Order: sequence, then C-alpha cells, then structure tokens
Amino acid sequence: MKKSFKIPLIIAGCLLGLFLIVNLAFSLWLKYQLPDYLKSKTPYGITYQSLDVSVLTGGISANKIMVKTKQPDNPYILALDGTLQNLKISRLGIIQLLKNKQIDANTILLDQPNLKIRLARSKNNKSEEDLMPFIIKNIGLKNGNIIIQKSDKSPLFSAKALNLDVKNLSLNQIPDELPFALDALVINAKDLYSRISPVYAVSMAEIKTDSEKLQMNDFELKSVPDFKTWESQFKNQKSLYNITGKSLVLASLAIGKNKLALKDAQLISPEIIIRNRNQSVQKALKSKKTFELNLDNIALVNAAVSVLKSNGEKSLSVNELNANVKGFLMNSETANNKLPFSWEDYNITGKRFFYDAGKYYHLTMASFHTNPSEIDIEYFKMVPKVTRSEFVRMIPMENDLFNLSATRVHLSGLQWKFEKDQPDVLVNYAKFTQVDANIFRSKIPKDNPKEKPLYSKLLRSIKFPLLVKNLDLVQSKLVYEEDKPDTNGPGKVIFTQFNMNVKNINSNKRKGEKTEVPIAIHCRFMDASPMQVNWNFDTANRHDDFTIKGSIGKLPAADITPFIKPYMNITATGIIASLNFNFRGNNDRMTGTFRIKHKDLKVNLLDKDTKKKKNILSAVANLLVKKDSEKFPEFVDIEVERNKQRSFFNFYWKGIEDGLKKTLLVIKVS
Repeated sequence: MKKSFKIPLIIAGCLLGLFLIVNLAFSLWLKYQLPDYLKSKTPYGITYQSLDVSVLTGGISANKIMVKTKQPDNPYILALDGTLQNLKISRLGIIQLLKNKQIDANTILLDQPNLKIRLARSKNNKSEEDLMPFIIKNIGLKNGNIIIQKSDKSPLFSAKALNLDVKNLSLNQIPDELPFALDALVINAKDLYSRISPVYAVSMAEIKTDSEKLQMNDFELKSVPDFKTWESQFKNQKSLYNITGKSLVLASLAIGKNKLALKDAQLISPEIIIRNRNQSVQKALKSKKTFELNLDNIALVNAAVSVLKSNGEKSLSVNELNANVKGFLMNSETANNKLPFSWEDYNITGKRFFYDAGKYYHLTMASFHTNPSEIDIEYFKMVPKVTRSEFVRMIPMENDLFNLSATRVHLSGLQWKFEKDQPDVLVNYAKFTQVDANIFRSKIPKDNPKEKPLYSKLLRSIKFPLLVKNLDLVQSKLVYEEDKPDTNGPGKVIFTQFNMNVKNINSNKRKGEKTEVPIAIHCRFMDASPMQVNWNFDTANRHDDFTIKGSIGKLPAADITPFIKPYMNITATGIIASLNFNFRGNNDRMTGTFRIKHKDLKVNLLDKDTKKKKNILSAVANLLVKKDSEKFPEFVDIEVERNKQRSFFNFYWKGIEDGLKKTLLVIKVS
C-alpha cells in the first residue's frame, strides 16, 4: 500500500477508536451515574427498577418508574408527578436533552402512565404556547391517565384510559396554521378534556377510533371565559360559540399544518348557541396564508341552533335542523371569491324557524327545505313586534306596516352563483300559496320626501342579474289600509281570492332575456265583486312607461264606502254593474279612459272635518248624479299628474278617483 493512503487510514482508525471509547465511557456514565445526576441535577425525584441506555442508537428503556417534583410550588419548574410502568425511547438526542432540556426523539412509547403535569411559567415575556418542549415523530401510549395543567393550574388536557398511537407528528408554532400535523392517529379514551385555544375547550365522554373512523360521544365545545370577559378581551372576534352534541363521527380525518380534510362527518343531535357582540369588531391584520378546509360529505342531524344578541335575547333559532353538504372546499383559490368557499351539493331542512328582523318585525316558518335548485317554505309569517299606534309614534316619516303570512312559498328551478363578486339569481318558477297580506299606512307622520320609484325602475336599480321567469300568487288576500288624521278609522281596500301571474321579473342585467313584465290579476274586489287587471311594464324602458287596464263587475256601491269615504268624503248606495279602466302612463303622468255602469246610484256628501252628512248638498248632488249610466257617454277621459313621493298604487288610485268624479257627478265634490 502506498504511503499516501496509510496516513488517512491511520487517522480515520484513530478517530473511530476514540469515538467508540467516548461512547462507551458515556454509556457507562449514563448507566451508573445517571441516577445520581437525576437526583442532584434535576428538579425531580426519579426512581426506576431497571434502565438500559444505548448512546449509539439513542435508545432508552426503563420500567416501574416513579417521578415526583421536588419543589411543586415553584411555578418556573415543569411539575411532573406520577408513575409509569414502562418507557421506551428511540433515537433520543441525549445531548439536546442535557443541554437544552428539550426532548428530541423519533419514537416514545409509554405503558400505563399515571401522570399529572403542570407546565412551567416562562421567565421571559414568551407565553407558554411559544415553548416547544419536545419534538417527537411517533408517540404510543397504552392505558394512561393523564392530567396536564397550565402554569396557573388551570386545566389544559386530561384523559382517562387513554390509548394513543400517533404517526409522523410535527408541531407548529405559526399562528395562521394548525398547531400540529400528523399522518395517522389511533385514539381511545374516556372523559377527555382539551383546552384548544385561549377562548375554547372541548370535552367528551368518550373518543375512539376504528380503522380510519373517529367517533366522539357526548362532546362539548364551550367557551372558557364568560361572555362579558370574552367581549372585553377578544375584540377581534364577532361571535362566541357553544356546541354540545350526542356524537360526532368522522369516516376519515387528515390533518396538515395548513389543511384539514374530513370525510363523511356526521354531527348528531347538536345544540349550537352563537352569541354576538354589539360593538363593532376590531379588524385583525389579514394573513397572506390561506387555510384549506375540505369537507367531503358533512351532515348535521337533528340540530338545534340559536343565535343570541349581546343581551342574551334570541335573534335567530331553528329546530330539527338536518343539513348535508357535499364537496365543501375552502382554499387559496376560493378565498378570492365573494363567497370564500365552494360546494358540490347541499340539502337542508328545518322546523320552527325564528328570526328577529330588526326594529319592527319577526319572521317565522313552520318548516323549510332547500337545495341548490329549490326552496320550499311552509307557513311563513312576518308579523310586527309593535302595535299600529306604537309604530306610528316610532317612525319619523310615513312608512308602511306589514303583516304577512303564506301557507307555502315554493321556488323551483333555482340557479344562483357569484360572478365578479356579484350574485346572479335565476328562478324558473315561484309560487306563493294563500298569502294573507295586510298593509297599513298612517298619514299622521310627515311626508317622506324621498322619491318612490315605479316598479320598472325599482327592479332596474337591483345591481345584479335577477330573473324570475314565472311567478304565481294563488288563493290569497290583500288588504290595504290608510289612516288619515281627519278620519274616523282607516280607509280600506280589500282583495280576496287573489290570483296573480307575473312573468319575467328581471333587473335588466341578464343579456338575451326578455325585459317586459306582464302581470295578470284575477280576484274579488272588496270581497264582493269579480275583478281582473292586466298590467305591463318594461325594466329596460328608462321613461318607465306602463299600461294597466281592467274591470270590476256587480259591485254594491256601499262596498266601496270604506275607501271613498276618507278620500272623497262620499258614501254611496246602489249597484255598480261594471267598472272599466284603461290607463297608460310613465313616471310623470297618466292618461286613459274610464267607464262605470250603474243603477239607482245615490251619494251622500260628508263634512270634511266632522264626516257628518251634508243634507242640503247631498240632496242637490243626487239631483245631479247620473243615476242611469246608459244615458251618458260610455267612457270619460282621465288625466293625472304623478306625485313622486307617493307609490304606484296611489298614482293608479288617482286615475280611478278622477274617473269616478267625472262619471258620477257634474259638480266638484270637495
């Protein structure tokens, strides 16, 4: 062998021999001196029956271990008390343990641990969550009873009869990601408790895995601080959650540092309570990282949900809620959309729905069902919270008070999505059955100076594409009441057996679709006489042109008294055989023709203030009333200017009023 090769070989051999000697010496020191080292150099009293150490492999095994903290009241020491039947550690970084007091190992196996651990308080400004006391890839635990406390002795984790097998665990300290990731998890335990954040803790009577299936029984997610403490200390959070449930079952679970994937998750009989703060939320800095949440087929079974205001009053609730969502995904791609998530399909049903709709109304539904193409509601109600007199005192200007109900509301052929951060809604068919609508307006508050747009402009002002191809209102009832300061009770118009069909309700934002809106109405006017109306407008028409024509037949004149009395100061008797009108107009004026056929018509003129009959003027007026309509021209022309602070129906009524005056009397009624 050449001399040039002998020298490196000799050096390598010497180094190897030295390494073996050092490792052998260190192994002997660990074996014979470790007990004294643990006793004198650590804050624990540790005993064991046997101990085997291999420095070369980093392996340690021991059995019948007992550990006790020497200074249990010292908060700056990790308190560790209890027993352990067997301990096995592979590939332990012994130097890292002795130098930095950090456990760095490939695998740790604990048999029958019965341990109580209290975390140490940090001596600097770092929080306990900033400390990473161990780096262990694989953890096995058999039949353990574990209690872990924070440095203030508040509970952090506990479990009984704990059996655990974790593969490829990696801890994570990045705030916007999960605190850990793993490849596989097998866990079985009783009475498990875990503090998962500064706000929330989760507990369950039992947790178990079977193959990939994970099941939690009698679980609870609850807030640790009470509401007032949370409200003052966590000002960047809008809501506080409390969830209890009979069981949570997952067919499979995958946990990554920035990804959580669940398959066939089923939450059975949960009670979900959400309590919102009144104050605005302080916005936290947005993270550039996006968390990915993939829920493949998740279901709520027989859930009860309540949303509470800050004062504890209920703002929303639903019972017997069953929801199934398939293909739910939230990731970096969906985060850029108006809705930061997507789904493949969903099916939701519920009963006894309640919603506090603000200052004036409550909404209720007996039941509902919805999926991506359908919404079906039974026994819908929108009822006032206040009486009419209270409402009038509360409003600063004229406004309508609604009282609505419907036996059924059904939308089918529904398609909706978000494009360019705007919704796009298409409904093929909408049906409202047995609607009962009462609309009340008082003229006591001051006029609202804001312009009330006609319906074509109102629909056109919707900023997103909306199209309802066909709408039916069937077997319904509409009542409009208007109360004037100088009247004894409100004027009233009643429409019963109300059936209406509307086509192409649209916002003029969908290319290629028709914009004309034809409306056909059949009903009984004042619950007495057949009435039909055809009304048309076009949302693309910027002048808001419209036509409305119709007829009323066989109407006792006394039946229109509830409305003409407050506005024309007239009562009437006799028969109106037919009333026909044909109007056209725009946002400024309305013209057209009006005809009324009547028999033996008499009118009584009333005093404007007292509403008492003016006997002399009534007698004169009846001499001038056109009692027999057959003797006069068939139609009269009407022309009225629109008061833009009034609704379309006020505009329409003014046309009817003008026709009545011109047809019935040859003198001006004041």
